[in-house]
Amino acid sequence: MRPFYLAGAVLLLFQAFGIFLPMSVLGAAIDWPASLDFPAAQVLPLIHAQEEAVRLGYGLYLGWSLTFAASAALIVGLARGEKPMSALATLAIGLGVASALARAIGIVRWLTGSSALADAYALAPAGSSERLAIETTQMAINAYGGSVGEDLGVSAFAALWLIFAGAVILKDRGLPAWLGWLAFPVAAVSAMPAVALVGLQSPVDVVIATTAMLLWIAAAAGVLGLRSLKRV
Repeated sequence: MRPFYLAGAVLLLFQAFGIFLPMSVLGAAIDWPASLDFPAAQVLPLIHAQEEAVRLGYGLYLGWSLTFAASAALIVGLARGEKPMSALATLAIGLGVASALARAIGIVRWLTGSSALADAYALAPAGSSERLAIETTQMAINAYGGSVGEDLGVSAFAALWLIFAGAVILKDRGLPAWLGWLAFPVAAVSAMPAVALVGLQSPVDVVIATTAMLLWIAAAAGVLGLRSLKRV
């Protein structure tokens, strides 16, 4: 079991801190994540000028986000301990996968639609109706992708996953009970940005909400790391 716990700890540590890889690339290239809120007329020239860095950064971000499905399933599997798969655990895993897929949809907009729009924007004359149409299209794509990727994927689905994962921990005791109880307040913080879906202003920034979730995952990694040391 020691190699399994060690591999699991490495995976969860990557999930907790791997975000710094795309952040370092995109931050240097287009001032990410602040650029997520830039108007289209500002962000499209940035994407065009830094196309290779944008593709690398969002490619890394996509890979990291998809890894969430494996991390979520691993935590639920560990939470069950020796117990058979239950409907609760199955639902938790499904929510983790849904979170990863929704994040991927949100990220792909930057690798496809926004990239194509940035190239078209650079070719269109300044102040032209073509540029205005491209800006409007970019605003719509960004609003849609942001709602799916951030509000649903990073916030709503991930928070629901954490709630059910916490319930599995407390029910089956495969992981420490304190980790299960801690899941609920962390899920509440992580869920707050999702209120944007109903037109409300979130009291918590998405960066803070995501950080809370990642710190909980880091705590789970710490538990696995300690178990790997004990299984000699």
